[in-house]
Amino acid sequence: MKTLSQSSLIALHFTNVTGVGAVRLLESLLPAMESCKDLNISNMYLPNRGPLASYQPANKTIHHKQYKRILPNSISRVLECLFFSRTLNPFIPILVFGDIPLHCKAPQVVFVQNSHLLSCPKKQHPLDYLKFLMARILFRLTSECANAFIVQTVVMKELLALSYPSITNKIIVIPQPAPQWLLEAVSVKVQKPFFDGSLRLIYPAAGYRHKNHQLLSKINLKNHLQWPIKKLKITLTSDKNPNPKIPWLECIGLLSSEQMIKAYSEVDALLFLSTDESYGLPLVEAMFLGLPIICPELPYARSLCGSEAIYFDPNSIDSLNIAIITIQERLKNGWIPNWQDQLEKIPKTWSEVANQMAKVMLENSFHGQELRQN
Repeated sequence: MKTLSQSSLIALHFTNVTGVGAVRLLESLLPAMESCKDLNISNMYLPNRGPLASYQPANKTIHHKQYKRILPNSISRVLECLFFSRTLNPFIPILVFGDIPLHCKAPQVVFVQNSHLLSCPKKQHPLDYLKFLMARILFRLTSECANAFIVQTVVMKELLALSYPSITNKIIVIPQPAPQWLLEAVSVKVQKPFFDGSLRLIYPAAGYRHKNHQLLSKINLKNHLQWPIKKLKITLTSDKNPNPKIPWLECIGLLSSEQMIKAYSEVDALLFLSTDESYGLPLVEAMFLGLPIICPELPYARSLCGSEAIYFDPNSIDSLNIAIITIQERLKNGWIPNWQDQLEKIPKTWSEVANQMAKVMLENSFHGQELRQN
C-alpha cells in the first residue's frame, strides 16, 4: 500500500491554535503524529503566542516556524487565510488546525473543532456575534479549497453539513480519547474520595462566555433551593468569580496536567455548564476516570455521554439544582456510572487518532494532486 512517507511530505499548520482546549488537544496529538509511520512531516507552522509557540518537534529534521502577526489577530487571520497562505508550497499537502481552510493550491485537510462556525439562531453577545459571523463568512469563502474536513462527533458533522451543504461529502468523523497525560495516569482511577453526602465538584473551563459560568451567578443561598455541595472548584482566577457570595465556590485558576490529576482524584463528579462545544474533552476525561457527570441537555453532550450523565437545562438554575440533588441521591445509594459503551466509540490511544488522520491525508492529498495535474 502506498503511504505518505513513500510518496510525499506533509505540513502541519496550527498558527491560530491558542485556546486552552485546542492547545491541550494538540499537545497530545502532535507527538503521536510525529511517531506515525505513515506521516512524513516536513514543516510545522506555529502560533506566535501561547504554549504551542515554543513547540519543539522530537524529529529535528522537521522545520518549524512561528507565524508572526503584526495586525490585530482577527484582521491578520483574514489576510493569512485569503492571501498570505498562497505562498505555501503547492506540492506539500497540509493538515490545517484552527478551523478555517487556507486559500492555497496545496491539497489540505482541515480539522474543525469550533462550534461557533455553525449557523446558529441562538442569542449571542453582540461582540461574539460579529466575531463568529466573520469566521463563518471566511469559512464559506475558503471551504472549496479543502479536500476534506475532520470533526470529532457525528453531531458536529451533521450540523456542519447543514450549515455548509457544499462540503457535506467531505466531512469525516474522528473522535479523540482523553489527553495523553491522563491516559498515562491510570492510577487516579482508584483514588476516589469517600462520599459523605456533600458533593465535591469541579468544572474545568476557561472564561469564555459560552462556558456559561454566569449560570452560577443565579444561585441564591437565601431562597428555597438547597445546594448539597461541599466544594465546587472552577478554573478561573478569583477576580473572575461569577458569584463571590457562595462560600463553597472556589476559583483555582488554570491547572497544569499534574494539578488536574490531583483535582480529579479529590472530587465526586464533573460539572459541565457549556452551551456550545464541538466535542467537550473534559467529558471524555471524566468518563475515562469513571466519574459521574452533570452536563447540559444539548446534542454535543448527549452524543458523548449517552444515558449515563445527569442532564439539565443550561439556562435554568432550577434545572441545575434538580440535577445536583439527583446525583447526590444516586451517590448516597452507591451508584457508579458505567461509561463502557460510550468509551468503546472513542479511540483508546492518540496513535489511533494519528493513524486515522494519516489515512485521511493519504486519500485526499493524492486526490488533490491528481486534480492539479489534470
